[in-house]
Amino acid sequence: MRVLAKSDKGRIREQNEDYYYISDENENLTLYMLADGMGRI
Repeated sequence: MRVLAKSDKGRIREQNEDYYYISDENENLTLYMLADGMGRI
């Protein structure tokens, strides 16, 4: 399986604080994690 991730900092933020992680160490289980970085204004 092919997995892709794309993120964007948006219009207001100077840097992107989003984070993703894909683990495929175990052939019977794949872990997908996504954190939406909200930052500070």
